[in-house]
Amino acid sequence: MKALALTAPGTVNVIETEIPTFGSNELLIKMLGVGICGSDLSVFEGHRKVPSYPWIMGHEGVGEIAGIGEDVKGRVIGEKVVIEPNYCCFNCPPCRAGVTSGCLNRVIVGMEVPGLLSEYAVVPDPFAWKAPDYLSLEELVCLEPLTVGVAAMRRTNTELDHRCLVIGAGSTGLMLINLLSIKGIEVSFVEPHAERSELAESIGAHKHLPGSMESFDRIFETSGTAVGFETAISLSAPGAKIAVIGLGTEPANVISTDIVRRRLSIVGSMIYDHPQDFSSTISDAPKGLSRIIQGKYTLSEAQKAFESAPLVPGKSWFSLSDLGE
Repeated sequence: MKALALTAPGTVNVIETEIPTFGSNELLIKMLGVGICGSDLSVFEGHRKVPSYPWIMGHEGVGEIAGIGEDVKGRVIGEKVVIEPNYCCFNCPPCRAGVTSGCLNRVIVGMEVPGLLSEYAVVPDPFAWKAPDYLSLEELVCLEPLTVGVAAMRRTNTELDHRCLVIGAGSTGLMLINLLSIKGIEVSFVEPHAERSELAESIGAHKHLPGSMESFDRIFETSGTAVGFETAISLSAPGAKIAVIGLGTEPANVISTDIVRRRLSIVGSMIYDHPQDFSSTISDAPKGLSRIIQGKYTLSEAQKAFESAPLVPGKSWFSLSDLGE
């Protein structure tokens, strides 16, 4: 089969490899589409090390069932599925407490095991969700990153009457903006990139202007920057909840007095928890997510896709529908 492999930091190539074998509790998935996100770019650029080269990348995947393990029940060949690419163990203390995002043995697809940018992939049955039949392939590719936003909203108890701010209008921020807007929640955003700002406004958000005295009940920090976190604190209304989603490494200049006196709650929102967040996304997946898609590629265009993805004001993805034909 064909697969896209990282052969060195900053270099990807299409390779030929064996179709993977699947176990009794697993599914063989013929891949149809795979999204590109910030963690994929971190792998591509060599900031996040991979176990070996060549390394098959990708984790935001949609496909159809091509093989069913003997112990798997209720599945049919050809069923379209969205893949939840963080496999928890179900047995460690965080898993038993229902916080699978903190699983001590979590397996990350495309980082610790081979990814989904291939003609076929093997997925444990509990992590392949039956896809809503009313969504296009482009929209289905968006459901995994959308679930990050679903989890952040759940963890901050975001309600219809809350004034919300999204800091950073990359693909994660845009997914959140779209989700909040669709639910009828008032949402503003902070984003210095002009084209990203235009896209955010086109899907229903208002740009927060510097110097405005407006404050917010719920803030979603997706940029992963020190200034983003500082902005989140400064624009919080008394009693606000802040979901920190972006993974930053810079120290931020924050005074604890600002947090204490305004009774702020800061929630680290790491991916999502199995099964409730994916279940919520799948059962109530909105249409219109394709507005965030700005780049579509085939595997033969992969080098260009990864190099240009940071500049695309929205989400990029690979269509694999023609592989093997």
